[in-house]
Amino acid sequence: MNADQLDRVVRDVLHAWTPDSPGAPAGIADRIVRRRRRRNLLRVTGAALGLAGVTVGVALVTGDNGTARPATRVSEKSRLLWHTPLPGAQWDACTTGAGTGSVYCRGMQHDAIAVDAGTGKVEWQRKAKGADGQSAPAGSMPGVRDGVLYTYADHAPGAPRAGTDLVALDIAGRRVLWKHELADDSRGRTSAVLFDGGILANAPTFKSVVALDGTTGRTLWTYKWKNADCDRAVIDGVPYLTCSSSSAKSPRRSTVVRLDPATGTPRTVATVKSPTTYIGTDGNTVLLGGMAGGQKFFSDPGPATLTRVDTRSGSVAQHRVDDLPTGVVADGLILSAGGNGTAAAYSADSGERLWSRDLGLTLRNEAGDPTTRELPSAAAVDLVDRVAYYLVPSGHLVGLDLDSGATRWRGRVPLRNSPVLAGIAPELMSYEHGLIGQVGGELFRIEPQLSQGG
Repeated sequence: MNADQLDRVVRDVLHAWTPDSPGAPAGIADRIVRRRRRRNLLRVTGAALGLAGVTVGVALVTGDNGTARPATRVSEKSRLLWHTPLPGAQWDACTTGAGTGSVYCRGMQHDAIAVDAGTGKVEWQRKAKGADGQSAPAGSMPGVRDGVLYTYADHAPGAPRAGTDLVALDIAGRRVLWKHELADDSRGRTSAVLFDGGILANAPTFKSVVALDGTTGRTLWTYKWKNADCDRAVIDGVPYLTCSSSSAKSPRRSTVVRLDPATGTPRTVATVKSPTTYIGTDGNTVLLGGMAGGQKFFSDPGPATLTRVDTRSGSVAQHRVDDLPTGVVADGLILSAGGNGTAAAYSADSGERLWSRDLGLTLRNEAGDPTTRELPSAAAVDLVDRVAYYLVPSGHLVGLDLDSGATRWRGRVPLRNSPVLAGIAPELMSYEHGLIGQVGGELFRIEPQLSQGG
C-alpha cells in the first residue's frame, strides 16, 4: 500500500467518525492526514493503519492454479551507479523529468530538489518556507513538462492550517512561475494531473476542478459538481473524473465523466449503480473497485467488484472477485504489494489473481507497536525485460517476473541505519535501463543485471 492508498484508509475511518454535519469541523480528515507522520496519530488511528499491513487476497508462492512456479535463475549482480544522501530529512516523493536528465524530489523541508540522474550530484534545491516538520507528505509529484516542474508547498507556512499550493517551478531559471491553492491537503497521484493543453487540479473550493495553463497558471476553465467525491485521470491526453456518491441522500452510484480539454464541457461516459473507488487506467479503460460483501470501507477485505469502463464506447464490464485488487496498473496487470511482505499480480481484465509471491524482504515493526510496520515500495515495472521491482527501507530489492512471479533478481544498496517509519513506503522508479530509489533522505541509482535465459 503506497502513501496515496494509506491516506484513503485514514480518511475512510475519520470521515466515518465525523460524518457530514454542522458539528463536524470542516476538513478534519485532511488536517489529521497531513499530520500522519506524528507518532501519536499512528497510535490514535492504529486500527486504520493496521490495514496497511494487509495485502488483498494474497497466497504465498503460488501461481494461478495453486502450484509452485518452476525455478528461475536468480541474479544477484548489479551496478550501483551512485548513492546520494539528500539534505534535510524525510523525503517523500520523487519524479524523473522526461528528457531533463534529472530526478526531482519533494520533502518536509524542501519543496523541490534536483539531482543529476547521471552522477547523483545535487544540482539545486528550493527550501520550504517556515518548515516546522509538520508539512503534509506528498504521495506523488505531478511531474515535469516543457521545462516546468510541478510540485507542492504549504499555502500558509507555519500556520496551524497551512493548506496546500500546487507550484510551477521554471527549471532553467529555478524560479516560481505561479501557485494555485488547493481545497485540501491531498498531494497524491490524482490531486493534479497533466493533460494535453494544461494541468487539472483541485480548485480552491471543494467539489470542483480547475484547468490551468501549465506555464502561466491562467485559468482555462472550471467544472463543479455536487454530492460526490471525484478523482482525476488522464487518458490519451484527455482529462476525466471518476466520481462516487458522497451523500447517503443521493443515489448510490458512480460516474466516469470526460471533460473536453479545450472547454471543460462534461460528457458522462458511463454510470455504475454502486459506490466505487478509482484503481487506475488500463489503456483506454478506467478501472474501478466496489464493495460486494457489506464492507464499511473500500480498504476492508472481502468480496468486491472490479468494474471496467471503456472510455471510447462507454461499455461497462463487471467481475466479482474475492478481494479488491489495487496497486500499479501496467500492461494489463494490477501489481499489489503490502506490509505482509508479499506481492501479487491480478488481471486488469477480470481481476483474477495470476500469481502471488513472498518478496523475501524483511519489513520491521515499530518498537512496541506491532500494528505499525514498514512498507515496501510500489512496483517499478520494466516492460522490456518484463520485471516488477520492489524496494524496502533496508535497501534490499527484488525483481519478479511479470508473467510468472518468479524471482529473477535480488540486490542491495547499503543505507544508513534508520528508525522505522511505519506507514510510509520508499519510492522506486524505472529509469532508462535501471532503477532510481528513494529511502528517507537517501537517493540512489542501480542497474540490475539479469541472468540470460532465466
